[in-house]
Amino acid sequence: MSKMTPAMHQYYTAKKEYSDALIFFRMGDFYESFGEDAKTIARELEITLTTRGKGEDGKNMPLAGIPYHAIDTYLPRLIRKGYKVAICEQLEDPKLAKGVVKRGVVRVVTPGTAIDPSMFSDATNNYLMALSGKNGDFGVSFLDVSTGEFMATQFSDESPFDRIASEVARMLPAECIVPLHLYGNEHLMQRLEELKVIVHEFDEMAFDTTNAREHLKQHFGVSTLEGMGCDTLPQAIAAAGAALNYAITTQMRELGHVQSLSTYSESEFMILDSITLRNLEIVHNVRGEGNDTSLLKILDQTSTPMGGRMLKKWLLKPLISVSEINERLDAVEELSGKTLVRFDVRSHLAYVKDIERLVGRVMYGNSNARDLVALKLSMEAVPLLIQCVGDDVSSRLIRDIIEELQGFEELNSLVELIGKAIAEEPPLSVREGGMIRPGYNTELDKLKDLSHNGKKWVADFQQKERERTGIKSLKVGYNRVFGYYLEVTSSNSSQVPDDYIRKQTMVNAERFYTPELKEMETSILTADEKAHALEHELLNEVNATVASYSRQLQRAAFLIGQFDVLVNLAEVAVHNNFIRPAVTSDCRILIRDGRHPVVESTVPGGFVPNDTEIDCEDNQFLLITGPNMAGKSTYMRQTALIVIMAQVGSFVPASHASIGIVDRVFTRVGAFDDLASGQSTFMVEMVELANILNNSTPKSLLLLDEIGRGTSTYDGYSIAKAVVEYIHNKSKVGVRSMFATHYHQLTELEGTLKRVKNLHIAVKEEGDDLVFLRKIVPGATDRSYGIHVARLAGVPHAVTSRAKEVLREIESESAINREGRPKKGKGKSTARYTQLMLFDGGSSPKADVKHPVLEELKSLDVNILTPVDALNMINSLKKLLDESGE
Repeated sequence: MSKMTPAMHQYYTAKKEYSDALIFFRMGDFYESFGEDAKTIARELEITLTTRGKGEDGKNMPLAGIPYHAIDTYLPRLIRKGYKVAICEQLEDPKLAKGVVKRGVVRVVTPGTAIDPSMFSDATNNYLMALSGKNGDFGVSFLDVSTGEFMATQFSDESPFDRIASEVARMLPAECIVPLHLYGNEHLMQRLEELKVIVHEFDEMAFDTTNAREHLKQHFGVSTLEGMGCDTLPQAIAAAGAALNYAITTQMRELGHVQSLSTYSESEFMILDSITLRNLEIVHNVRGEGNDTSLLKILDQTSTPMGGRMLKKWLLKPLISVSEINERLDAVEELSGKTLVRFDVRSHLAYVKDIERLVGRVMYGNSNARDLVALKLSMEAVPLLIQCVGDDVSSRLIRDIIEELQGFEELNSLVELIGKAIAEEPPLSVREGGMIRPGYNTELDKLKDLSHNGKKWVADFQQKERERTGIKSLKVGYNRVFGYYLEVTSSNSSQVPDDYIRKQTMVNAERFYTPELKEMETSILTADEKAHALEHELLNEVNATVASYSRQLQRAAFLIGQFDVLVNLAEVAVHNNFIRPAVTSDCRILIRDGRHPVVESTVPGGFVPNDTEIDCEDNQFLLITGPNMAGKSTYMRQTALIVIMAQVGSFVPASHASIGIVDRVFTRVGAFDDLASGQSTFMVEMVELANILNNSTPKSLLLLDEIGRGTSTYDGYSIAKAVVEYIHNKSKVGVRSMFATHYHQLTELEGTLKRVKNLHIAVKEEGDDLVFLRKIVPGATDRSYGIHVARLAGVPHAVTSRAKEVLREIESESAINREGRPKKGKGKSTARYTQLMLFDGGSSPKADVKHPVLEELKSLDVNILTPVDALNMINSLKKLLDESGE
């Protein structure tokens, strides 16, 4: 094996310590990578892979590199793909180094600990998630290193992985760390993989509650965690301690901007699980990563990054406190009535930058002069915002925001400092001059004057020497190796004065210097170097002052974000003709002329509004029938979205809305399968249904679409009916529910279950054409118009025509007509149609024989069946069918 160079020894030392990371190894003006790292980086970044020298095995060493100044372009691409990257820097000036330049890893960049602005494509939070678990208790924490936001919770759950999945869907972490014993749990890892979470194993000891508690106390400088609400929650502490430990370990410095830890509980907010968030498209489209069809897209016209992040949090965590909701609604109502105030406030908010992330970079130590200018401009907007609102404020929430912002008078001195110290348009790089404003520091001004006048002296010197020597082409040049020089072409060499001292011979020219030029060179270069060093020192001093105000700046950012959201909701309400909902503690949901906030923005010709009335007395269970594509799902979804918007504190799309508090929204909508894990569409449907039936409360709102349609008609109808009865009777008063179905026989339940109410979508038939009126009306329908819909979808005419023939055959042979009444059948049936034969009373050849399945069904008391009982009964009925030869 060839002898390893000192530099490669440094590389392999770093690689051994950070074996799970790609190494960016600084060599001069490049970050180099070697071996397998080079192959990976070349492939992922689509750059050239070369070879150089020999590796440990004596073979050619793969090599790939990027210019050091282009790291902000290339590094984010690797991080977004889930890689860890260890940055191995030169730790000393190569000019001053004796022997090989010292190098070492200065930070490890991971998806969940990124802080550089180049890492973020938008203002969304970039969370690191930590998950701990022991003895049935689980802890989850979320840390945004870029903003300093830090929170944790603990829970015990019969289905903990479902709860974890819901937390992931709500928070969308960029990375998750887990201890070894959870990393080995295949079920958990599969769930996280399905949610596209990048998972890394981390030190088991970091998740030890005792270690984590001490680490948190030390970081926050407290003697107890009681003030953070988690002192008695060991798994929340374990998760939070591990997250902070991981972040500090990767960043290799203390994170001073992470100044508090908040503990939250699901009892404080409406719970929206991962399935509901997906089905209702709260923040993302139901399929894909975009948000163009989401509720967030419609509501988000915020002016600041803090406001955008806060609005998203509000949507993911709607309130359940009537008083807190009404505080928000009071503020939105007042702002919606003040058009000029909104206009002025939004005009000033447009100048506010991402204060939270700016403070994070200042505290982290990688801020530049432009960051400080952005902070100054942002804070200069605060007094203007206060002035816009004035003293005539009735909303308590707005008044509290304004009064607290007025209390940050000490930030005025910070704004003044930055204004005096930092140039109005400084360079991006801290290595360049021009960051500090003239007049701020006397010594710096002298050095800059010397540097500037020195360059003028060089120009004058050049002109003087041209006149003295008569060489018009003579010029004074400079390079880093030889410094300043006088260059004379070979054709003019005979005119060179005797006092010129030769410095370098070129092909077509000679370079010289004089004692006078050499002396001035020393003065100029020393002045430039000293000026740059002093500017950097002064910038660090200003940064340190800004860092000392980090807590006040973070609080101001929070208040500005909150104000931005309220102004935004008012603007959206006015623009979209939303109204203030009445939020109550009872269970009634009454909506007049409700509209789907997303669909109405895309429907040409206007959206057809509909009423909704759900309560715990006569309208607890709405059974909705009607054709496919007529709007049943849209109607149900718009009801849920209006409820969520109301509890967020937003106005809603309706002419009137009274919303009784909802603690959870459950949805079973659409067909999704999970074949990779062995779950069919129907199995997924049943798993989701089980979650709903087991976890819903009388305060919940259920949206159920086509329950039972994924299996045979016997099974499906039986399950659907049992589910209706179970929900209707649960906790005596039942659960507020909307149930769309094509099992028209279920509509008969309105006569037997007192809180079931039939609704249907009105349609108009014009010959073979079908017009969807999109209007919800009382009563039931007995037709699905499936063939009409197939024709509208473009199914070939031959298929739809044959389908009509088959339908007529079925209807003529069935013992049930469209109204559900028996018909007198003649002759023998030539075919058996499962759905209709279930109710066959005379057309079958065996109609005069008592069928064991029918007899068993007649003997059932469906009012006392649980879903499990219903499934068991279905199994026994199928066995009877098998035994009877059916």
